[in-house]
Amino acid sequence: MNSDALPDGPFLFYDGGCALCHRAVRLLLQLERPGSRPGPALRFAPLDGTIADRLRAGGTLPPERDAVVFVADCEATAAEAAVRSALRAIGRPGLAAFLGLWPAPLRRWGYRTVAANRTR
Repeated sequence: MNSDALPDGPFLFYDGGCALCHRAVRLLLQLERPGSRPGPALRFAPLDGTIADRLRAGGTLPPERDAVVFVADCEATAAEAAVRSALRAIGRPGLAAFLGLWPAPLRRWGYRTVAANRTR
């Protein structure tokens, strides 16, 4: 992917129509630790936005629009793995490691349960 396809920095793509997702973005912004680079350590964009559309067309972003997706260096991770990647990106590796202590099937179940009920 060329450099004009995605602005600088890792991205977390989220459901732009979900109030819980918006609250999670605000929480991540509050938890972010200042880094050595100028600007935010993590950028946010809705899954139904123009940046996501460009990445989807280029094959970087999966076609599904129902999961949180973390993209860095043209690599995408989704769901609970994306949440852990986002925590590491904002300088909270301890929180990411804490989530990693839970068995992967339990993490996936927890993420799917919250995702399935987020609009209620």
